[in-house]
Amino acid sequence: MFEILKEFGIYGIAIAGLLEATILPIPMETISVPVYLSSREKVAYLLIILIICSTLGSIIGYLFWRKISGPIKNRYLKSEIFVKIKKMYEKNALLTLLTSAFTPIPFEGYIIVAGILEIEFKIFLLGVVFSRALRHIPQGILIYFYGEKITKNIGIYSLITAIIIFIIFFFIRKIMNKKRHL
Repeated sequence: MFEILKEFGIYGIAIAGLLEATILPIPMETISVPVYLSSREKVAYLLIILIICSTLGSIIGYLFWRKISGPIKNRYLKSEIFVKIKKMYEKNALLTLLTSAFTPIPFEGYIIVAGILEIEFKIFLLGVVFSRALRHIPQGILIYFYGEKITKNIGIYSLITAIIIFIIFFFIRKIMNKKRHL
């Protein structure tokens, strides 16, 4: 299936983006990186398509899990894992969604929990768009400028870039919270 998606180029990126947030528990890079490499001059366009389609897939997943969340919440609401995840979202839903860009936990896990917990939609949408951008834009930029030679280390470069952006966001958030309490 993944080879087929790679062969379809932009359509493969769009389909994989839609599926990333719902039923595709593999790293998106296995599809996006080969497509970026085959169309380096179109990387910016491919990134936009990927982020839009991934966001649309996230919305579909969120709405689906929100719709069927009643029985799930009633059954698992008191489980230890669910309580921990719920506390993370309650503490800072936006930051929790942003961390999805940097963790090995499949992205659809974050979408499922956000839907079940009925996270405020505006915060959910903002978190999804930024997490997908933080995840995919650094990779696209690296491939655009360095091509094939960067693919050996793209994971580490993307992670470093993402961590730097995350730290900046974290400190901005801290400063804003301090100003709010003054």
